[in-house]
Amino acid sequence: MQESSAVTDAWLRFCDGVTHGRVDRFDDIVSKEATSIVGTAPGEVVTDRAGMRFGFETEGVTLTSRRAVGFEEGSLGWVTDEPRFGFPDGTGMDCRVTAVLRKEGPAWRLVHAHFSVGVPDDEVVSLQQRWSSAR
Repeated sequence: MQESSAVTDAWLRFCDGVTHGRVDRFDDIVSKEATSIVGTAPGEVVTDRAGMRFGFETEGVTLTSRRAVGFEEGSLGWVTDEPRFGFPDGTGMDCRVTAVLRKEGPAWRLVHAHFSVGVPDDEVVSLQQRWSSAR
């Protein structure tokens, strides 16, 4: 395993693609065999390409990398980051992400990404109790 600027750069292309609506570059950035993108909301798991492409198509959505570090071993790569996810209304949230990439020919392409938001455990317990009582 070694640190990889190529994997980091591929992640930065993903962030740029989302931020600038680069639908034309989607297939160059996301593997045709991508498995899933897991968001921060309960049940937010996207497993189809149309859903994955939606992030590139939504005007005003931004994904700004702040601490991306990539690694690779053979044809597999992964990156961790703490990006800022911006919403069309100008609000946003700080989040964390771990993403898996695969080398396909000369390019690294996204296969899976999991976004999360750091919340203290006691607050998560309280939120989940509220959510379950609301059902």
